[in-house]
Amino acid sequence: MKNKGQLGNLQGIILALVIVGILLGAGFFIFDEFLDQTNNNIFSVVNETEAYINSTGYRLVAADAIGFNSAEISLAVNATLGSDAAINAANFTLNPTTGILTNATAINFGNVTLNYDYQSGGNAFKGIELATTALLTIPNLLGLIILIAMVGIILAVIFNVIPGARQGA
Repeated sequence: MKNKGQLGNLQGIILALVIVGILLGAGFFIFDEFLDQTNNNIFSVVNETEAYINSTGYRLVAADAIGFNSAEISLAVNATLGSDAAINAANFTLNPTTGILTNATAINFGNVTLNYDYQSGGNAFKGIELATTALLTIPNLLGLIILIAMVGIILAVIFNVIPGARQGA
């Protein structure tokens, strides 16, 4: 008895593609959770000098830390001409993700000393971030892999099914 129309091991190829897709999705989810968990070390900076508050924006020195986020200014002091007066928080804004400090009013402060806290992930965060970036190249190649698999399926159909149909005719 001949089995016409059977595709042989093509089901395995399709199943392998589905499993790869599921594993990639799970991998991205797990790496994202690891990033969240490793990016919560709290650091404090006391007396960061030579800062300024104006419309162009001052970038906190610690903003270069790996995984910098959640920055909060605890104290800003106007150090111009030795006044050492605390600056009201309503006079400035801080982007907690980028660490850029700008004025919220028309008042500019040319010499400011800052105390602030921020969160950072350190080397563990950087390692996971690099692994995630590397994994992001796989979906770009996944289309090519699926295309090659589809061509293989079509060729398998042509070379397996059609010759069998001719012999049975």
